[in-house]
Amino acid sequence: MKPTRRTMLKGLGAGIGASALPTWRRASAGGPSGPRFVIVLGCFGGASILDSFMPVDPSQAHSHPERGTVISYPVAQPEGSNIRCVDRPMPRAFLERHAAHSVVLATQGSSVNHFVAQARSVNGRDTFGGRTLAEAVASVYGADMPLPNVSMGRGGFADPGRDGTLDPRFRAEVVANPVVFPLSTSGHAGVAATGPPPFQDPATRQELVGLARGVRDEQLERVSPFAQTFATARRRRDLLWARQNTEPRLETADLIRRLFYVEDLGDILPLGEYGLGSSEEAQRVVQALPASFPQDTSGNPQDRLQAQAALAYLLVRTGTSCAVTLTEPGTDGFLAFDQSHRSAQSTHWDRVLDVADRLIGLLETAPYEGPDGPDGTLWDRSMIVFATEFGRDKWDTGGSFGTGHHLNNGLLVVSPLLAGNQTLGDVDPLNGFTTGFDGATGTSTPYDDLAPGEDPLFTDPRLPPSEEPVFGTLLSALGVSYEGQQTLPVMLKD
Repeated sequence: MKPTRRTMLKGLGAGIGASALPTWRRASAGGPSGPRFVIVLGCFGGASILDSFMPVDPSQAHSHPERGTVISYPVAQPEGSNIRCVDRPMPRAFLERHAAHSVVLATQGSSVNHFVAQARSVNGRDTFGGRTLAEAVASVYGADMPLPNVSMGRGGFADPGRDGTLDPRFRAEVVANPVVFPLSTSGHAGVAATGPPPFQDPATRQELVGLARGVRDEQLERVSPFAQTFATARRRRDLLWARQNTEPRLETADLIRRLFYVEDLGDILPLGEYGLGSSEEAQRVVQALPASFPQDTSGNPQDRLQAQAALAYLLVRTGTSCAVTLTEPGTDGFLAFDQSHRSAQSTHWDRVLDVADRLIGLLETAPYEGPDGPDGTLWDRSMIVFATEFGRDKWDTGGSFGTGHHLNNGLLVVSPLLAGNQTLGDVDPLNGFTTGFDGATGTSTPYDDLAPGEDPLFTDPRLPPSEEPVFGTLLSALGVSYEGQQTLPVMLKD
């Protein structure tokens, strides 16, 4: 059975929150003028930095008679890179291409609960009044964008921030399926051109939908018992504002076509039957992310992470969004990095690095169209944050080791806006803990008085930085400032 527009829309939501125009500000910072873009790639389940970009060499890993051996791997360090990695093809290739814009830093989390730690990884433990990275960037650069903040995340990565003063327009628009999401951006385009002659004309259909909306807003809404009961409710007012402001902008921007990254796929996605087409960049996007399009009439993509990246690129490319959240959904649909053992970590690190590399390739080759014409590339003003919740146990006890959650970990961030090609902190081969570092110089703070196999105390000042200064530093590089902001200057360009 061929899909109808109704079945293609089924299960999707396009609830758009908005309110009156906000007062917003842009922080002064080095780098390009104009908007900056943040892409949060949620590494669901606990991506361990010891299993990726801060590995311990087997020749240095300490063995303890009761604890086992500190987790270790053969180590590679590509030419020109100041960052080492596990000696596998994907991490090596990623550093060969992106070390100049990469920063790997040791971190110390504050929770080993998946959802709590995920949320804190993107809100800095509520240090900016509870705003998330995406909300903060959207509030500074997204006032003129139709959907400044889009989330394809889940779990704590998709949690809204706690700042009740944030204009609802800058909260995330949730996208369930990036393939058919564009259908939710228009109320009249894509209606099948069947029936009496008037309905075959797109302009007539648009006019008729406009008349129906007028009856809804000017007549039905006023006599609705719900509207009378909740006349002053903020959420209702936000919805009405969105109907009058955001909804027309989505349609005027023709996002129903500009965000379709796959072409007409016949019975699978018969765009032509509904008078629709695809983005001018569809062929380029699918060439870069070939598993992003659907293979059956469900409309579900072959690879959900590639599909998220495809939509993320077009959201940024079309000036629709400045903040997009992706989440590695895992090959099993849920666990992803929480499968924990050595093979799972390598599988999922390879997946997120591969998709990020493909996305960067698209951004690097797409010009940023400023008010005065082309001004560098989209990648020049972008940041990808490989957010995750926590690390893993530090000891190999044989078999499927490293399954326990651990506050001590690290983070990978890739952006031309950062002082890249550096590793901040180190790993103590005697206990597997990542160390702290001087925020101004980058000098590591080793645990030089601990006995082999002894863990540092949670109050040890030599532990890595917590969520607050990491969050503040990333926003500083993105040109966003706030009261009480903590930063790690060594990560920032002069």
